[in-house]
Amino acid sequence: MHRKHSRVNCDKNKKLLVLKRSASKGDKMSTLSILHANTLKKLSRILMISDLYGYNIVGNCNGLLLVQRYRTCSSTKLQLWNPCIRKSLILTAIPVRPNLIPRAMYLIGFAPGSKEYKVVVIVFEKCRVEKTTKIHVAVYRLSDQQWTVRNDGLDIDPSYFECLLEGYHRKYRSNAIYFQGKAHWLGNDQYGNSTKRNKSTHLISFDFDTEKFTISELPFALYETDSSSALFVLGESLAIFCISAVSSCVRVLKKGEWTLWFSGISSEYGHKVFSSYLVEYSWRNVFYCESDDGGYLICGKYSYNIATCQVQKLTKSKSFDFELDTYLESLVLLKECGVKDLMSFT
Repeated sequence: MHRKHSRVNCDKNKKLLVLKRSASKGDKMSTLSILHANTLKKLSRILMISDLYGYNIVGNCNGLLLVQRYRTCSSTKLQLWNPCIRKSLILTAIPVRPNLIPRAMYLIGFAPGSKEYKVVVIVFEKCRVEKTTKIHVAVYRLSDQQWTVRNDGLDIDPSYFECLLEGYHRKYRSNAIYFQGKAHWLGNDQYGNSTKRNKSTHLISFDFDTEKFTISELPFALYETDSSSALFVLGESLAIFCISAVSSCVRVLKKGEWTLWFSGISSEYGHKVFSSYLVEYSWRNVFYCESDDGGYLICGKYSYNIATCQVQKLTKSKSFDFELDTYLESLVLLKECGVKDLMSFT
């Protein structure tokens, strides 16, 4: 009930989670704050630590954050954290070889059928001699706090899957969006076709109930021009924003079909901002918000009004790093059945 209440009018009353990392005058500091998306007014600061890269937020679902904490690349811990109630849970060790952890992709989501939260770790093991890649999938269920390794029923070719991931600036981090029981993200064509190269040509989804992947090719219209694409949630639909130097459009997915929701002109500056962001920071998400002057998309330090083509810089901060994510007040971990060993995040 609380989760449904928090999601009411979320596009018009969206809150943002802002992670700033700075390294000035020898001091390494990270701060995590909550902003109102429309006014960018700081509502609260929920964390400040002196460890610049001691943790990394790698997933977010219904206000529950998946945090990667590490000392070295081979020493990594995953932690579920609810900043609203200031409770966290350290996950048991991932049941894969430690040397494979740096080549891992993380997902977090809610399975509507079983009504439980799950963490998914997708690990890629390369064999240089055979020039092949194996995929290992480990699923953590919050209900029993146990890992299960899934190597059956993946229904996906490892080389094809890796090629999709390499479209994200060769980073093994996901910009997956949780939506209606599934994690979704965009990938590029498996074979690097000259007409599709460096374009987002497929929608990849992971179902948290069935714990299986599906791949569907996007309509050609979504990548036929010299444009950049971004996946986001628009109200109760999954949507794709495409922008070129002269035009832009938004298509929404309804009943398995992509339909045109918006079409208009664009600005060269807007295209430049989006293109550079999606190439350099392709593993970060794009968010949609609404205000009195229409809808706009937030990407990194910029917002783009899709109707007026106006680009606005959200912050004057010269911080070393700056990351955004959506924030939803949640009671997850407050009274989860079977969950124990809760602690404060710090």
